[in-house]
Amino acid sequence: MDSGLLVFIVDDDEIILTVLREILAGQCAVECFTSVEACRARLPERQPDLLLLDLSLPGMDGYTFCRELKDDWETQDIPVIFVSANDDMETRLSCYEAGGEDFILKPFEPAEIQCKLQVAERIIASKRALNEQAGYAQRTALSAMTSMGELGVVLQFLSKSFACSDVESLAAAILDATRQWDLQAAVQLRLDGRVYSVSAHGPEVPLEVAVLNHVRNSGRIFQFKSRCVFNYGNLTLLLNNMPLDDEERAGRIRDNVALLAEGAAARMQAIESDLLAHRRREGIERVLPRVQQVLQSVQAGYRRSSFELTQSMLEFEQVLAKSFVSLGLTEEQEEFLTGLTGEQMRTMVASQDQGAQIIDQLQELADSLEALLRN
Repeated sequence: MDSGLLVFIVDDDEIILTVLREILAGQCAVECFTSVEACRARLPERQPDLLLLDLSLPGMDGYTFCRELKDDWETQDIPVIFVSANDDMETRLSCYEAGGEDFILKPFEPAEIQCKLQVAERIIASKRALNEQAGYAQRTALSAMTSMGELGVVLQFLSKSFACSDVESLAAAILDATRQWDLQAAVQLRLDGRVYSVSAHGPEVPLEVAVLNHVRNSGRIFQFKSRCVFNYGNLTLLLNNMPLDDEERAGRIRDNVALLAEGAAARMQAIESDLLAHRRREGIERVLPRVQQVLQSVQAGYRRSSFELTQSMLEFEQVLAKSFVSLGLTEEQEEFLTGLTGEQMRTMVASQDQGAQIIDQLQELADSLEALLRN
């Protein structure tokens, strides 16, 4: 089914162009170019929704062309997916630094290309939605910067973070704060066995996820070129456009973002504690009815066994008293047997009383748990 997208493919290998055109046939419109120059000449007439770009090309290479596109106001929003036979981290970082959104390794499978196209469709839709909101977001950011200043953004974030109950809302608050400083950021939150990565391009963009996974172990604060990484607890925050030409502002940003990241990490710990408490509460709610049921069964069984034991003791006393007539015991022997029987009965009664106390204590504990759930 045709998605309505227009895809430009730039590769000097005619076989690759043919294969990609066949894979994408029926899913989107395709235009192929064997050089950057040919593609560049087409752009003033028509711009693609997505660009598949080979790294090694005659004349201008893929890195340079991608940077050129991202530096141009007219073409900066065109998503670029690099195609290369190299799969090392240096190549992926170079693609990311050039502004690429994703990466495909040669040789590729049709299913992978189709999956990448679906991801690209989602990113394009997200960017369009963001563009529609850009005017409002920009006015809001400028207003916040004017009224509160850079540190005020941190305080505002800390206030908002208390209302965040999951990683999605917390990540959105972090990105909103960094936008108010005019920073391009990507954030990864790791909570309860789940890893959530998001940026202005949307959640789980493959190339961003690969970079965030790579830098999450780089140290507390780590800077490379115009990028700066902040690792606090289970949070990794990557800034892509540190203002290195303004050393004083860059220093303030590092300090303020460090405060923001530390606050976000603390909020993540609170969210994790809330999740644990919620699970414990659910566990108690599930188990408590069964505990009450078992206690009721034990109490009923205890009352029944107590009644039966009392009846047995009374019947035994009667049988013993009647047997004295036929046994021919002395008065002293009868008193001894009667006393011994009474002592044993008192011991059994005390044991029953102790069992009743234990049952009462268990019932009090169950009632206390139920009261805690109600509160």
